[in-house]
Amino acid sequence: MSEFVKTGAIAGGAIGLAILAASMGPREVKNDLFSDQGEAFYGDFKDPATATYLEVTEFNADKAEARKFAVQRDKDGRWTIPSHGNYPADAKDRMGKAAALLIGLKRDLCVSDRIEDHVAFGVVDPLDAGTDTKGRGKRITLKDSAGNQLADLIVGNELPKKMGVRYLRLPKGKRVYAAKLDGEVSTKFADWIETDLLKASSWDIRKVTFDNYSVDETQGAVVPGQKYVVSKDSAGKWAVDGLDAQKEEPNEEKLREIGDTLGQIKIVGVRQKPEGLTGGLEQVTGFDRQILTQSLMKRGYFLDRKGKVWSNEGDLLFETQKGVRYTLRFGELVPGDADAVSAETPEPAAGADPAKDPKANASNRYLMVTAEFAEDILTKPTGVRLPKDQLDKRTEARTQIEAIQKAVEAYRSKHENKLPESLAKLTEKPAEGDALLAELKQDPWGSDYVLFVQGDTYTVISHADDKKDGGEGIAADVRSDRLPLEDELKKSADAWTEHDRKVEEGRKEAEKLGKRFGPWYYVIDQGLFAKLKPKREDLVKPKSAEAPAGGETPPGLPGGLIPGK
Repeated sequence: MSEFVKTGAIAGGAIGLAILAASMGPREVKNDLFSDQGEAFYGDFKDPATATYLEVTEFNADKAEARKFAVQRDKDGRWTIPSHGNYPADAKDRMGKAAALLIGLKRDLCVSDRIEDHVAFGVVDPLDAGTDTKGRGKRITLKDSAGNQLADLIVGNELPKKMGVRYLRLPKGKRVYAAKLDGEVSTKFADWIETDLLKASSWDIRKVTFDNYSVDETQGAVVPGQKYVVSKDSAGKWAVDGLDAQKEEPNEEKLREIGDTLGQIKIVGVRQKPEGLTGGLEQVTGFDRQILTQSLMKRGYFLDRKGKVWSNEGDLLFETQKGVRYTLRFGELVPGDADAVSAETPEPAAGADPAKDPKANASNRYLMVTAEFAEDILTKPTGVRLPKDQLDKRTEARTQIEAIQKAVEAYRSKHENKLPESLAKLTEKPAEGDALLAELKQDPWGSDYVLFVQGDTYTVISHADDKKDGGEGIAADVRSDRLPLEDELKKSADAWTEHDRKVEEGRKEAEKLGKRFGPWYYVIDQGLFAKLKPKREDLVKPKSAEAPAGGETPPGLPGGLIPGK
């Protein structure tokens, strides 16, 4: 009898017993198999937030070994993955869902009390010391911050034709139950982390540099190679440095693909970097050079004589509108798949065939990333930059000058278009009514305003900070005949304020990225790497023939004929 048929028969018999027991009603002799049917597995576990540790154990039949995946919250409230060097986990919501899966879970149906049935139901403990690998289930364990066990359950096969209904067993018991599980607990590394490595968008990228140097391992020297630089303007149009404008033009399609690829790099796996490296990938002073060198070489990286790290696949640098410069250093291929890639590649087994290169079919590669803020990437405003206090004083002076102007015009209207001999005249109280100005204040720099009269025209002037006639920048006079200058200075000040904001945000962004990238080697898909290693002929294409002006017929073609028609 096949395992499938056997499982179905057992389940069918168990369900039949359950129906029979229910139809008979209360009985004096109680069947022990149904003694706890309908009860909750974990009646005291009610709050998902109390779960701070999750461990899922599965059995790898190919390797005949149990594999544990754990997520935990540390004392500082950070979620990490112990099996992956305590890499930060994006686990709050997912952990809550895992806990909710078991909270309120009831023993809907008691199926069997026979240990012999465990294999058929798939509820054998994956940690069982026995040699029989059949029927191993998935074991889910939840604990609180004090290490107290909240839940511990072995999840087995799904019941035939009962989607989501699974066989379940408590690790210390032999009884098998059936209940509906609304979901599944993933043990995939990528499901528990923020997989977007660079957090870069194609539209945000301004410049990309492909630095194709190589490393002479025997000489321990870096050999310069071809370097390609491409950039994008504010309108999103790409340009290629060194382009022969007469014959070539940028390959926009390929350049867009590169920009898109940089925004698509996902984390496949991680490794902790060796001790002795700074955040900028330089050797820490005093650290054992030989140990560091050997550790880096295993991943495809090399230390030069000055202690700087280089890659055996060159670098890719790209800059963003935020002023952040990323450097991507590609390392060796990463053999293996699944756990071997996401966490650590095991050393080749003793006696392995040396003729078989484990990297021959590798589909992943190491990558180290650094991020730094480079203010020169940002376009600086070209206008005058005035300190805020000076700008505020000029604004105040302008307001006072405009009030004086209004008083002067009122004086003219009352004195047959004549101008006052001095500004003091504006404060004199007439026989009737009030003075045109209640008082004549000094300018914000502590000097008197000046009334300059020339014929029928006049100018009200503040000599500003230097208290002298004329001047530029901070010393420029505030004048009634040049008030638009104050608008320009304000506009310039706003541009500098915006620039300062971008600088601050760029620094914070680079600092945050640096902390994220600092401790890790990343494993990325080899296919994405291939897209980021273009040749020059990929970046350009032959220049398209320009259409003749004025609808003229191209030379060599009879009028009205279209090539290919």
